[in-house]
Amino acid sequence: MANYWGYRIDTNAREYFYQEILDNRLRQGWGYDKSQNLKGDNVDISARRNFPILNKVKKGDILLVPRIEGWDEVAIVEAVEDFNTGYDFNIDPKIGDYGHIFPVKFRKCFSRYNDNVGGNIRETLKCRSRFWNINRCKDEINKILETSDTELRNNTTFEERFRKRVEDTFDEDKIADELYMALDKDTQASEWEYILGEGFKRMLPDSYNIETTSNRLEKNHGADIIIRIPGIFNNTYVIAIQVKDYSDIVGNNPVDQICKANDYFSKEEDAILIDKYLIITKAEAELNKDLEKYAEEKNVKIIFAKELKKLLSKMARAFIGDGVSDC
Repeated sequence: MANYWGYRIDTNAREYFYQEILDNRLRQGWGYDKSQNLKGDNVDISARRNFPILNKVKKGDILLVPRIEGWDEVAIVEAVEDFNTGYDFNIDPKIGDYGHIFPVKFRKCFSRYNDNVGGNIRETLKCRSRFWNINRCKDEINKILETSDTELRNNTTFEERFRKRVEDTFDEDKIADELYMALDKDTQASEWEYILGEGFKRMLPDSYNIETTSNRLEKNHGADIIIRIPGIFNNTYVIAIQVKDYSDIVGNNPVDQICKANDYFSKEEDAILIDKYLIITKAEAELNKDLEKYAEEKNVKIIFAKELKKLLSKMARAFIGDGVSDC
């Protein structure tokens, strides 16, 4: 019996993901380095979040992939092999990411606001997770699969038409640039951590605990922002983030600072440090290749100005109620 799954993509590359699906490849992020190959040895911890996808999806399972062609468009794909046997790791050479490839065939697209779409599907598509079970939507999904493309496309609501026109005229890059410039203009160096902390609170599930730390505590663990993710039992998973309002060429010191988190959280009972990030608000990667190499050696991920703009855009969508909630 087939199972049904929700599956999220990087919405900054919707057109790319859609074309890949049409070519029978369902891609996933956290695949920009060979250490993230899910069938390799000592898989990078960030990529391990894709293990449930690899191990649970079987041949014949159905996956809904939201925001694939348009912002309200959802693709339905079918697994043509068990994912743990059909999986391939091949980093896209032009993009440098999305190396995880799962074998699928495209079934059809639909708008979540079409009259033929049931309430259970609309509700589950609000889930924030990268991958989740949606077997409760089985009957509604099968109904969509049996509905003609003409009905799915033409039987639209006025709301859908309005949202589609907004999307057609919405320039994601322009919004990201303007928001970044506005914040950079009126934000002091010490205020970035509070702005980003508030953004994470809106963007991430309510069950996550977001802490903006004081200078006194920051000296101990090197983090301006701490994200705590509840575990299954009493443990919590920790993401430590250092924020620097630096430009041009940046030295290695910020990486050393955030690495204090290794010792600090190893002594904290039931806390497991899973990621360390350095956010540099003004500097660009092109001028900081040595820093990138040093950070990689220390297992620290860096978000430079270009990536920060994309992050701020996602936070902005969460602020205006883009429509995500916990599963």
